Amino acid sequence: MLSSTLPRGEVRIGCIDKGRLIQVSVQDQGIGISPEMHAKVFDRFFRVGDVQVQALSGMGLGLYVTAGIVHRHGGKMWVESEVGKGSTFYFTLPL
Repeated sequence: MLSSTLPRGEVRIGCIDKGRLIQVSVQDQGIGISPEMHAKVFDRFFRVGDVQVQALSGMGLGLYVTAGIVHRHGGKMWVESEVGKGSTFYFTLPL
């Protein structure tokens, strides 16, 4: 996954055992995503319209493909984000 983390920023990866599920998180310190875009970031070819994001290479397929793989394995994927504060992407998979 291409991260929008700023130079010298951190990307943190976490994993939590939720009983019958495992939950993985990937957190960046990037520019964030507005609430109205949260559901759309998983759409095929979707790219956030922000000028900073448009400058990054990519075709808008990474999250779409990842979400498809997660769903086909019985999991869920979502994002929590706030503009200017970065994003955390989560997915669950059954154990």
